[in-house]
Amino acid sequence: MQPEIHQFLDQAQAFEQQMRDAQTDLEKAVVTGRSQDRTVTVLAGGLGKVFAVRVNPSVFDHRDVQALQNAITEAIGAAADKASKLAEQKMGPIEVTLH
Repeated sequence: MQPEIHQFLDQAQAFEQQMRDAQTDLEKAVVTGRSQDRTVTVLAGGLGKVFAVRVNPSVFDHRDVQALQNAITEAIGAAADKASKLAEQKMGPIEVTLH
């Protein structure tokens, strides 16, 4: 093989290893998203898996279903945004969808 091909293959292997390492890092990472009013917190992995949703008990005093739904949506969006930014740092442009 020509030296250029060896160099290309070495670079491809190094890139593949970097992507594997980044994926491993993202699998271990935990991001936190909070609603604007700080009543709901979502914990998610760097690859988009939701681990937990925590709700401040004070929201039940108000019995405002719409406000709680909005807070949950905001917290999920914030966690997804943080996971996407973390993934982009590790792997380049990528979009994370929480599931």
